Amino acid sequence: MLNSPFITTEDLNSFTDLINEMDTLKDNEYARAYNLHKKALGIYDRWSSILYEVRSNEGKGIPKNPPLKDRVGQILKMIDNVYVSSRMVWNKSKDDISEGRY
Repeated sequence: MLNSPFITTEDLNSFTDLINEMDTLKDNEYARAYNLHKKALGIYDRWSSILYEVRSNEGKGIPKNPPLKDRVGQILKMIDNVYVSSRMVWNKSKDDISEGRY
C-alpha cells in the first residue's frame, strides 16, 4: 500500500478504475477511447501533483521515501500508456470512417 499523506483512497480508486477500464477497451470503441484518454490526462495531472508534493516536502518533517517516489513514477508511466493507447484507438476511428468500415 502506498503510505503517504498526499495519496487519498480516491486517488488509488481512480487509478485502479482507469486500468480496469483500459483492460476492457475494444479496438472499435472509439467514443469510449476518447473519454478514456481524457480521463487518463486528468488522473495523470493528479499523480504528477502527488509526486511533486512528495518531493517538495522531503525534509519538512516528512522523511525521504525513494520507494514511494519510484512507485508513483511507475504509476505515472502506466497512466501515460493508457493515455497513448486509448488515443491511438480513438485516432483509428478517422481511418475506419473514411474507409467505410464504420
